[in-house]
Amino acid sequence: MREMLYVDHINVYYGQIHTLQDVSLSVKSGEIVALIGANGAGKTTTLRTISGLLRSKTGSIRLTGEKPDKQGNLVPFEEDISHAKAHTLVSRGIAHVPEGRHVFLQMTVQDNLEMGAYARGNVKEGIADVYQRFPRLKHRKNQIAGTLSGGEQQMLAMGRALMSRPKLLMLDEPSMGLSPILVQQIFDIIKELNQAGTTILLVEQNAEMALRIAHRAYVLESGRITLSGTGEELLQSDAIKKAYLGG
Repeated sequence: MREMLYVDHINVYYGQIHTLQDVSLSVKSGEIVALIGANGAGKTTTLRTISGLLRSKTGSIRLTGEKPDKQGNLVPFEEDISHAKAHTLVSRGIAHVPEGRHVFLQMTVQDNLEMGAYARGNVKEGIADVYQRFPRLKHRKNQIAGTLSGGEQQMLAMGRALMSRPKLLMLDEPSMGLSPILVQQIFDIIKELNQAGTTILLVEQNAEMALRIAHRAYVLESGRITLSGTGEELLQSDAIKKAYLGG
């Protein structure tokens, strides 16, 4: 698998607080990469920095892949997106589902999905794809989003992000506040999306669930990456069991 995203020695500050300290990570095309850690470790800040909502004082964030040249042949490219504006990253193939879902509560399910399609040509095809992935949303397409359950709102937030046909989908705490049965459904959907070709960077407090589906994972503590490995390696780690898995 080729690299898709490099985060290289970034340092992020909130005022005088050094929130991310020399953080480096990578995501390969086709992977699920999990970023786990306690509340306040810097997980959300990492995603917001990749998304262009926050700026790093140092280092770089680079996107690599292939794009067509003038003859229509796919050629490799590498682009530094450290200073790219957040709204331009959608056209580069990055979608971000923030913590807390952030759907348009006064709009219908269908209208929410259409709002996610501004960077996409064929809206009808996109909505059909989302409804196939999330049948529950199809049954509620004319329902006001604010009246959906928490799980349905999470599905809608993910569906809206998928409308832009992202190559890289970043999910921030998708299981937060959901019942165990819905948590399992959301993780099953994440696995299905990955198997269908979407690369995923997952921030999740539910460390065990995240590590079970992740190809690789990083542990963030107090703004620093302290451990990395395959999902399976970290699941078996005594330090991880003690800190995050109740072992």
